[in-house]
Amino acid sequence: MHAQEYYKHFDIDEELEGFDNIPTIRNMPLRKVRRGLKKVSPKDAQAIQESSAVIDRQIEGHEEFNFSYKASRHEQGWLLESLGGFYDGRWIDDILRLVKGGKEASVYLCTSRQNVHNQQPTLAAKVYRPRMLRNLRKDHLYREGRSELDIEGRIVLDDGMLHAMRQRSAYGKELLHTSWIGQEFKTMQILHSAGVDIPAPYVSASNAILMDYIGDPDLPAPALSEVKLDRDEARSLFERVLFNVDRMLAQHRVHGDLSAYNILYWEGKISLIDFPQAIDPDENRNAYRIFARDISRTCEYFSRQGVPTNASRLASDLWTAHGYHMQPEIHPSLLDEHDEKDLKYWRELHNG
Repeated sequence: MHAQEYYKHFDIDEELEGFDNIPTIRNMPLRKVRRGLKKVSPKDAQAIQESSAVIDRQIEGHEEFNFSYKASRHEQGWLLESLGGFYDGRWIDDILRLVKGGKEASVYLCTSRQNVHNQQPTLAAKVYRPRMLRNLRKDHLYREGRSELDIEGRIVLDDGMLHAMRQRSAYGKELLHTSWIGQEFKTMQILHSAGVDIPAPYVSASNAILMDYIGDPDLPAPALSEVKLDRDEARSLFERVLFNVDRMLAQHRVHGDLSAYNILYWEGKISLIDFPQAIDPDENRNAYRIFARDISRTCEYFSRQGVPTNASRLASDLWTAHGYHMQPEIHPSLLDEHDEKDLKYWRELHNG
């Protein structure tokens, strides 16, 4: 295997494609829901019928969880499946409303059971879109080097489960979906313990994560992209973002999709959100390119707020300050000792 082939880069600037047949969520503009819908095949129609039967069973099995949010029937079954365990586990009492709807996940405002969890009266539940609707085609960019995890963050060692994931069978896709959520929850635990400005994570399930809610019950914290700052505050917040990025690197984490759209602003403070695509710089060949993109997108926003930035220099300085190489080293076992191209590459890498 040639080193040149090993270091072939993915096109990381491609955006994830949308999803088909997304169930209606109340309070979301209908125009956005309809975009991208395709003709339903007989196979998909059968799947929808089977899904309808599943929804009936979910609703019948959770009659006691009668939440305030007025969801469509399909969404109601989805929420009961995703959040019913949090209700049964005495984490939440009620689902009050939809905070934010998205292609990958939606966030709901919930009341905390007797305010016992960190004395927070409300919590945010991030609920992923139904498994059959998640696009897993391009997650290879972020999964590279990862160990597959179960929902509790433990490494999956079962050969049958790992084989199903590699083959992308229906069961394998379900496991990959669970692993994706497990990775986000584990990353949030690590970063919150390290003092990174993120919502505190409390518990995860097969399709949802429960965390601190940022904002007032009637007014959720807006994304930084929606906020116009004066220059002094913008400069202060930019320094705080860089502090968080630096602390994340110290924990061997790169956000992977950082921008003003994934930073919440509330009462002069920021909170970084959305970590399913976070990567370990030691495990991913494209880590620096992904990191540099994070810095570039963040700098774009703050430059518009009047803060002088130099994205390329910031990225390289932060990266090398933590001992990471601009071009990662390749393990000797991946090189062919009888191939002159691989030998030349290895000598050049280590001789500067």
